[in-house]
Amino acid sequence: MAQTTPLSRRLQLQFQIGTTSTGNPKLKSVNYTYVLPGATDDDVLSVGQALAPLFADTLYQIVRVDDTSIAPSATTTTA
Repeated sequence: MAQTTPLSRRLQLQFQIGTTSTGNPKLKSVNYTYVLPGATDDDVLSVGQALAPLFADTLYQIVRVDDTSIAPSATTTTA
């Protein structure tokens, strides 16, 4: 079984700055690094909602990005 280790977490605000030729939203991302890995989803959402009005563009979504390492778990042998 794999073992995971949290490495970092960041808050990403995505703003719609227009539309593509196919009609999809064209996005600009602003990243805030060094979010505590233990921060709750509600905490991250609250900070994102507080920061979003400081920008002129329309907020598209708030994203929490987690970086995690994956390694094989240590196996134990029995004698």
